[in-house]
Amino acid sequence: IAAVLSLSYILIPSHSKIFSILSVLQLTNSAIVSKKYDLIPSPLTGRPQIKPPCCLMVPVLSWSKEKFESSHKEEENGDHISDSPSLTFLSPYVQNNCSLTFCDSGLFVIILFSIFPRKDCIFTIDPSTARDLDDALACRRLTDGTFEVGVHIADVSYFVPEGSSLDKVAAERATSVYLVQKVVPMLPRLLCEELCSLNPMTDKLTFSVIWKLTPEGKILEEWFGRTIIRSCTKLSYDHAQSMIENPTEKIPEEELPPISPEHSIEEVHQAVLNLHSIAKQLRRQRFVDGALRLDQLKLAFTLDHETGLPQGCHIYEYRDSNKLVEEFMLLANMAVAHKIFRTFPEQALLRRHPPPQTKMLSDLVEFCDQMGLPMDVSSAGALNKSLTKTFGDDKYSLARKEVLTNMYSRPMQMALYFCSGMLQDQEQFRHYALNVPLYTHFTSPIRRFADVIVHRLLAAALGYSEQPDVEPDTLQKQADHCNDRRMASKRVQELSIGLFFAVLVKESGPLESEAMVMGVLNQAFDVLVLRFGVQKRIYCNALALRSYSFQKVGKKPELTLVWEPDDLEEEPTQQVITIFSLVDVVLQAEATALKYSAILKRPGLEKASDEEACRAVQEP
Repeated sequence: IAAVLSLSYILIPSHSKIFSILSVLQLTNSAIVSKKYDLIPSPLTGRPQIKPPCCLMVPVLSWSKEKFESSHKEEENGDHISDSPSLTFLSPYVQNNCSLTFCDSGLFVIILFSIFPRKDCIFTIDPSTARDLDDALACRRLTDGTFEVGVHIADVSYFVPEGSSLDKVAAERATSVYLVQKVVPMLPRLLCEELCSLNPMTDKLTFSVIWKLTPEGKILEEWFGRTIIRSCTKLSYDHAQSMIENPTEKIPEEELPPISPEHSIEEVHQAVLNLHSIAKQLRRQRFVDGALRLDQLKLAFTLDHETGLPQGCHIYEYRDSNKLVEEFMLLANMAVAHKIFRTFPEQALLRRHPPPQTKMLSDLVEFCDQMGLPMDVSSAGALNKSLTKTFGDDKYSLARKEVLTNMYSRPMQMALYFCSGMLQDQEQFRHYALNVPLYTHFTSPIRRFADVIVHRLLAAALGYSEQPDVEPDTLQKQADHCNDRRMASKRVQELSIGLFFAVLVKESGPLESEAMVMGVLNQAFDVLVLRFGVQKRIYCNALALRSYSFQKVGKKPELTLVWEPDDLEEEPTQQVITIFSLVDVVLQAEATALKYSAILKRPGLEKASDEEACRAVQEP
């Protein structure tokens, strides 16, 4: 399904062997109107590497105000957000309750003739609840033992003409906002979930990066272009993970989503295994080359279908299927960054990650030395190796990893979009965490406007559109706006998660868990609650203590807690709190609406049974 909105070309390079387009049908409520267009070779003369039989110029379709308009009525497609004081950061995304309807009186279907014999096995891998499918993958083994791997990204820029009303609203929003219970989309839902989304067994316009790779992930050839794909199935991360974990077993058909008749379960399974194998090599090499990863725990919820209230939660598990997709998205983003920067050295929209704040980082290194944890922070790769070495390999290694990750996240700066023409020193272009010279965002244009800009630059670089007529300072202003919106979006997502977890504690608490101490003050200490991945501060004056005292051993802070005995004949219980101490905590709701606190359990008290501690809370 597609709508062609501008006087432009759909270009299918001859070597991709996909197909050409000969007619467009407009479906209305009352009739089907068909008009065939002849291929027009004359405008293509002089364009390098483009063969006329593979191209079609489609005139712009006429749009009435009724078909495309901005209104000030309350959004019926999900843009309306309830007025929650905790979500005031969301207001930039719903100013004036602006609603966009996009061609809501009809859809446009691409009818394909002269289909070439080639039919790639292309599929998507996304969260099971995803409705906006930005990216698809393909992988096939070649006769020489190498692989052809394709990353296909929804061609949103084709549907969002530059300077249009839709473009202006999308640029203002700059990002979709992902709340626990809903998504506030950057684009109208008809685009997000239907026209642009790479839904299975429908023809979709895409921007593709296709490589010839060795089994070790070395790039032998690289190609960029506009294509049309038909995804054969919509896999979830769970589906892909099952395929990875069961490489020799046939996955039962009933456990998988529908697969188009042209392809088989075995074909998809083998493609996933091949992608996984290459992704492992790409990932290994990235960290050998000095990449750094500082992931923090992410809480996921199950919601009641009727009330929308949280029924349970678990820590989201980042598995091999997630890593598979991530590696190829990173590869595509880096490839496009180099392409647009080579072509437009003054007008490329890139993404840089500045090095960490030096003073904060050196103070943290000194503190870790005092804790007996020598850390090498000379580079991103050195820090990553030090962190990995320090985690240990016992059952609490993940907890120590999260505590250290949190500590070393604090000196880190935010990654930023920028215009290449605004920085003279190319060393400032570098992405610290990825440890690469050039990076951008290309793979999520449905939910990030920066990616739409990058798609337009890539289209111009490939000769599909005119050269960009924008000054570097104008592009930098748009980059700054994207940065602001991204940070605001991140903040409101965190608020949304905190709000829903507070509701869960109120409805299902008190909840008990082990926790690891991650910071010690003179009258309080911070803990990472291991079962839920949340961080809370525990205050000494809220505990049943006889006394407490704070001291530093070198730079190592310690709190000594003296608990009142339960029995007058017993001696007071002493407890020392320092970094990495394991403690038992109870999360309980406060009288203040939708707030909760953490209370330290007295040492020696019996732990609640797993059944009691997990009441209404699901394990991962």
